[in-house]
Parts: sequence; C-alpha cells; structure tokens
Amino acid sequence: MVILTAFAIGLLTTALRSVICYALAGCLVLVVFGAAALVSAGPVSFMPLLFAILGYNAGIAAAVGSYLVADRLRTARSESRAQRPTPLR
Repeated sequence: MVILTAFAIGLLTTALRSVICYALAGCLVLVVFGAAALVSAGPVSFMPLLFAILGYNAGIAAAVGSYLVADRLRTARSESRAQRPTPLR
C-alpha cells in the first residue's frame, strides 16, 4: 500500500510541472515518515521509507515516460497528416 500511495503521489506531482513541487512532495514523504516514527511506540523499520521513495520516483518516471510517448505519437500523427495528399475538388 505504501508503494501504491507513493506511486500515485509521484504521478500527481508531475501534473504540477514544477521542480519545486517535485522536491516539496519528496520532502513531505520524508517528514510524514519521520513524524510517524516519532509517534510510534516501538522500533521503526526504514524499509517502508525506502519503498515509498522508490515508488515516488517510479511514479515520476512513469508519468514522464507517458508524456514522451504521447508526444512522439502526436508528432508521428501530425507528420503523417502533412504527407497525405489533399483531395482535388
């Protein structure tokens, strides 16, 4: 669940299209984990934090990759329309 939540945060952060937002969301993940560790009664494992950071980065990478694929498809589609002969009327 941690990985899916972090992945979703990474995807949604890319919609803001600001490097400051990327860094702020990443820092907020660390702050929330730190707050949960301070409030926790027992020992804290750092594996969920590692999974959250990996999921966050994977979400950003997936969004950027999908933007690149969409742009490439849009470019290919516009080039194929430009090469198509116009019908005579």
